[in-house]
Amino acid sequence: MKGLPYIFIFSLLLLSASCNNNQASKKMAFNRNVKQVIFFSDEKELGQEAAYYDALIELKKNFPKEMDHMMVLNKSKEKDYYKSFNVEKSPAIIVMYKDQMMVKINGSASKNQIIKNVSQIIK
Repeated sequence: MKGLPYIFIFSLLLLSASCNNNQASKKMAFNRNVKQVIFFSDEKELGQEAAYYDALIELKKNFPKEMDHMMVLNKSKEKDYYKSFNVEKSPAIIVMYKDQMMVKINGSASKNQIIKNVSQIIK
C-alpha cells in the first residue's frame, strides 16, 4: 500500500513518455500568469526521483489549485526545454512566474527540502 503512490506516478510518467508529442512539445506554451511548477524527469534516473515523487504528491495534496498547472518534461522527449532552463541533471523541479525562475532544485534533494522550497513560492 505504501508503494501505491510510486506505482501511480511511475505509470503516469510512462504513459506521458510513450505519447508521441514531438510537435506538441515545440509548441508548448507556459502560462506566465500563474506560478508554473515544472518537473524534469529522466527515465534512466527513476531511482533518484523517489524524493521528488513524494514531494510532488504532498504538494498536490496541500496546494491542489497551485499544482494543477504542473508540467512534467521527459529528458528523452523535451531536450530543448532542458537546455532552455539550464537543467543539466535530472530529476529537477523549477517554479516559473512572469518569465522568472523563482526556485530551482535539481539532483539529490530530500522530500522536505523540495516541499519547503516549492511551497514557499507557490502559496
